[in-house]
Amino acid sequence: MFWPFRRRPKPEPPGRPAIDAAAIVRRARRLRFRVRPQAVLQLAGAYHGARPGEGLTFAELHAYEPGDDVRHLDWNVTARQGRPFVRRYVEERSFVLWLVVDASASMRFGREGRTKADRAAQAAALLATVAVHNGDRVGLLIVSDRVELEIPAGGGVRHLSRIVRALVATPTTSRETQLQAALPRLRRTSRRAMLVVLGDFQPEEPLGVWRQASRRHDVVALRLVDPLEETLPDVGLLAVRDAEGEGRMLVDSHRPRRRAAYARRAEERRRAFVRWCTAAAVDGHDLSTETDPLQTLMQVFERRAARRGKP
Repeated sequence: MFWPFRRRPKPEPPGRPAIDAAAIVRRARRLRFRVRPQAVLQLAGAYHGARPGEGLTFAELHAYEPGDDVRHLDWNVTARQGRPFVRRYVEERSFVLWLVVDASASMRFGREGRTKADRAAQAAALLATVAVHNGDRVGLLIVSDRVELEIPAGGGVRHLSRIVRALVATPTTSRETQLQAALPRLRRTSRRAMLVVLGDFQPEEPLGVWRQASRRHDVVALRLVDPLEETLPDVGLLAVRDAEGEGRMLVDSHRPRRRAAYARRAEERRRAFVRWCTAAAVDGHDLSTETDPLQTLMQVFERRAARRGKP
């Protein structure tokens, strides 16, 4: 995929790129603005209702009393004692949310303050804040074609601050994308979790590994899309470059056929993403850079809660 550009980017030094402190401060301010208390309260209910079912933890064994659930009879103890005994369970309230955030070069596309990377960070920060607000544990994987940063699942305000800082200030070492690089890290997780993947899904991810992940976890894919990726503006000649490669070319955006072909390609990518989500048993949604992430997240989790039969 080729992206419009106005000037040649400065070459990055070998190894880990230098951190732009001013850019970090700007992004942190935008993130704090987005993660406002009202937004957290709005999203918290929908998120809680849309989580996968919590498990049950064994609490105690006691003699059967009228009203106990006969499905929890312990037949071995009943046979030994000569009278019915039942197991009592308590609901597991702690839940694990894993955030996988695409940090490849194509995520830098978009207007200042509204790039795909900005929106992904804002959405991830909102979800992390809501998870901690609900008493859940949250982990973070920032991925290009490798794992750039891993923060193990945890809870509490300090852990949340660490995640938000990572979303703002983590430099990347690669321009390319392979989101499946996060999956080996998640295989160490024994419990079922919710896995939210934020990226532009370019190129398309392999089916097999994601289908396997969706059997074990509840996987939600949020595809970041900028309007300029869907409609080519009629502005004459455009110099474009490959965001994750070295290719460069001139495009005459004044030609109607060129603009029509551009729109068709965008629609093909959208349909391919829908087909991929269906085949991989992943819950997929688009998140536009022109929309406040809170609106999209509310819609996603309200629909999920409705499917689960919760108010």
